[in-house]
Amino acid sequence: MKRKLNSILCFFIVTIVILIIVINNNDIITAASKVKEDVILSTEQLVLDKYDDNDNKVLMEDENDIVTQSKANNTQQIFNEQKRVDLENKIKAYLGNNINNIGLSYYDIDSNKQIVINGDKQFLAASTVKVQMNMILFDMIESGQVKASETLKYTSDCYEDGTGILQSQDLSKPLSIKLLSNYSIIYSDNIATNMIMNRIGYNNMRNLIDRKLGHATDHSRNYITANDETTLLKLLYYNYDNNPFYSQLIETMKKTVFHDRIDLYIPHNTVAHKIGNYESYVNDVGIIFTEDPYILSIYSKNVPNANEIIAHISKLIYDYQNQN
Repeated sequence: MKRKLNSILCFFIVTIVILIIVINNNDIITAASKVKEDVILSTEQLVLDKYDDNDNKVLMEDENDIVTQSKANNTQQIFNEQKRVDLENKIKAYLGNNINNIGLSYYDIDSNKQIVINGDKQFLAASTVKVQMNMILFDMIESGQVKASETLKYTSDCYEDGTGILQSQDLSKPLSIKLLSNYSIIYSDNIATNMIMNRIGYNNMRNLIDRKLGHATDHSRNYITANDETTLLKLLYYNYDNNPFYSQLIETMKKTVFHDRIDLYIPHNTVAHKIGNYESYVNDVGIIFTEDPYILSIYSKNVPNANEIIAHISKLIYDYQNQN
C-alpha cells in the first residue's frame, strides 16, 4: 500500500514538473516572439526613419535648388533690365537735342522687352504706310474680296513722281496685283501704290487699320505713331489668322533696294523693312530676324542727317540684341 502511494506521489510530482516546464517554455516562446516582433518593428522603424531622412534631405535639396535658381533668375532679370536701361540711356544721349523730333519703338519678340521714345507722337508715315496697305490687300485677298489673279489698269490719276520704276515703263497694259504689291515694297513704287489704293479704297484701308489697332486714328493725313507701327508689325509677324500672304510680304520686305537706314550697318538679309520719306520726314520700320528677333520703328521730323541717326540707333540695338 505504501509503495502504491509513493508511486502516485511520484506521478503527481513528475506531472507538476512537466507542467511547470511547459508553462515556462510557453513564456519563453512568448517572450521570444515578443522580442522578435520588437526587433522587426525597430528595424522597420529604422528603415522608415532612414527613408524619411532621405526624403527630407531630397526635399530640402530641391527647396534649396529652387531658391538658388530663383535667386539666379532674379539676378539675371535685374542684370538684363539694367542693360536695357543702359541701352535706352545711350540712345537718348546720342539723340541729344533731336530727341523731341524722334518717335522710336523697339520691341523684343521673345522677351517683350521694349524701349519707347515719344511712342504716341504723330508723324507722317510716308511710304511706311505701304506695309499696312499690303496687309489690308492680303486680308481682302484671303477673304475673297479681291482676287489674287486680278490685274489693274493704270489711269492718269495714279501717276506720282518720286520712288519707283513704273514712271519709265509702258503702262498701256494691265498689271497683276501681285506685281504691283511687290513693286510697292521693293522699289517703294508710288504708281503701284496708288493703283492698289484705288482698288482697296484709302478710307476703307484706314478704317481696317484702325480695327487692327483697336482704336481710332487721325485720318486727316497719312499719320502714324511709332507704337502703332510696331503693333502692326507684331500682327504681321505673329499672323494670328494664318494668312499665307503675310509671310510672303515679310520676304518681299527683305528684298527692298533701300539699305541706308535700319540695315546700313547690320546684315541686310536679316532685315524685313520699309523706308519712308516725305518733306522733312525720314522714317524706317521693320522686323529684324536675329537669333532673338525684334521689331524697330523709327520716325523723324526735321532731324539733320536722319538716315545716319536711324542707322546708328539700329546698330546700337542690334549689338545689344546679339550680346544677350
